[in-house]
Amino acid sequence: MRTISTNHTLWLSITALLTVGIVLVSIYSLKNGYFDIFPYFYILPILFIAYCCPRYSVYFTVLLGWIFLGLVYLYGSGSIQLYVASMAFFYIFVSLGIVLSAFSGQALQERKYRDIFETSQTGIITFELETQKIRTINTQSAEILGYPPEELARQSFTELWFDGEQEIRFMKQIRQEEKITEMEVALRKKDRTVIWVLITAALTKEGLIVCSMMDVTASKRMKDELIESELRYRTLFDGASDAIILHDIDGKIFETNVIASRYLGYTKKELMHKTLYDLAVHPEAMFPSDEVKQFQARGHILFVSELKKKDGGTLPVEISSRITEYFGMPAVMSTVRDISGRRNP
Repeated sequence: MRTISTNHTLWLSITALLTVGIVLVSIYSLKNGYFDIFPYFYILPILFIAYCCPRYSVYFTVLLGWIFLGLVYLYGSGSIQLYVASMAFFYIFVSLGIVLSAFSGQALQERKYRDIFETSQTGIITFELETQKIRTINTQSAEILGYPPEELARQSFTELWFDGEQEIRFMKQIRQEEKITEMEVALRKKDRTVIWVLITAALTKEGLIVCSMMDVTASKRMKDELIESELRYRTLFDGASDAIILHDIDGKIFETNVIASRYLGYTKKELMHKTLYDLAVHPEAMFPSDEVKQFQARGHILFVSELKKKDGGTLPVEISSRITEYFGMPAVMSTVRDISGRRNP
């Protein structure tokens, strides 16, 4: 059930009391032959109801107009001039109510959108396409960029760019496509520190660019660190002197390094479509079922096996396997060492 705010309740109470007062004044005036002043009093409750409840102001105005006509009919002198004048006032009241309702409804919508604009957790900035002069901002955009709102509103957006090439790419895309769905750009805060923001933008018919931005500096830093960590891991992984194969306990291969391809003659893609058992000359000897439980308990196993090469040959190997994780899933990392030199000195 929709609740009525205290402010609305107050305005409705004032309007109701004022209407009752005007009705009493109308009765007194009509009984005593005064008609010149009291009709104008009806404008006040129309203004009040249009301010607090614009959606219902037209209905209220029509009802108030009929009350006015009823009072004139019941307490008036009965002259034709009085009825004509009262009808004229009736239409004035209704027209005024319609006009005020339209303007008040528009003002209410603007107030609602302004509240959304100001309370949004996303920074919103509009600026001119040609000059990049900032036209409007919300509180969050000023907070993201480290400016007091009134100072940011005096800036040009071009002063906020850190990378000139990003600015050129941004402006070129907005001119050609009239919108940008998502773009990560670097901007300078007031203290000259650099932040990364995720921007979406659209070009209006009035030549204004409406931008919404989110500060993604922390997540981008984490992403960059993850990429850097992955590069370090890949360097170590591919730089190992032995073949390394990441797989699950059933032998399904997730990842291999370049040495594995060099040993067996398969490409990395081909290896990832195989299992460790597909490569074994004696699959039954690869992770025997009676040793799997011990392996899972100890987390490590070392054994000798023989793998099939792509050219049909075989390769004697020593496999050292350890239980690990791969993207949060249980996995096995097997280090495969070529021991053909041991057998054939």
